Amino acid sequence: MWCRIGRRDEADAVQSQVAQFLLDRDDRLAWAWFPSTQANHEDDQVAEAAAPALTAIWPDAGDRVRREIDDFQARTTRRTDDIPRTRWRDTHADYSYDAHNGLVVTGRGTSVRRWPFGSEHYATTMSSAVDDLLAGGYDCFYPPQQSCNRTRSNGYFRVSLRGDQIVSAQFGIGSLIESGRQRHLLSEEFPHGLTFLTEAVRGPVTERIEQSRRSGTGFAGIVAGTVVIIDARRGAVDGDDLVAYLDIQIGAPLAAT
Repeated sequence: MWCRIGRRDEADAVQSQVAQFLLDRDDRLAWAWFPSTQANHEDDQVAEAAAPALTAIWPDAGDRVRREIDDFQARTTRRTDDIPRTRWRDTHADYSYDAHNGLVVTGRGTSVRRWPFGSEHYATTMSSAVDDLLAGGYDCFYPPQQSCNRTRSNGYFRVSLRGDQIVSAQFGIGSLIESGRQRHLLSEEFPHGLTFLTEAVRGPVTERIEQSRRSGTGFAGIVAGTVVIIDARRGAVDGDDLVAYLDIQIGAPLAAT
């Protein structure tokens, strides 16, 4: 199970908090991950997200989570080469927290034989996508690089992988509407289309992205069986004209050791 909430900051950028849960065959929590937010690795959004969620499962767990994270942040004041972390356990689970990775919860007395990495219905492989990214002006060095940049448009393309298989992809692209027409075509950055997506989902997902680019509005939902998140930041708006930048995520990584 993958959950997300997005909040807009003072600059109208969306800061998101994500939670991932893995349940066993008896619907018991086997594993959970509350990643640190990208905006500030030292904020308390992890505790704000984890405490009520875990309390709903284990009534005494939430208060302990808040206390452990608060105590950890209070005593972690200096920077070191190693990432400081704290660990604790209770009758329900083992917990690990650090400011870089967030909170990982491993349930006790549960086991899961297969992790849900499957993304073959909506994504291709990184090795097959690199040439098309290079053709669109991205700087990519794969392997091992999993993050590409397009300096001429302030664009980026990042993936999470399992082997070579793309599990999720994130990228940013602008939108410029003048006289009701899109002046920044998707093909400028993806000349062959979104070829990191399979043919089965490429058309519907591309159309959903283009809708948001035309309107300058965000979206969060399922398109052709695929998680699609679009966070839009609108700039100047004058009648039918608008400028916007969109941060887009396709697929959701559920990954752990």
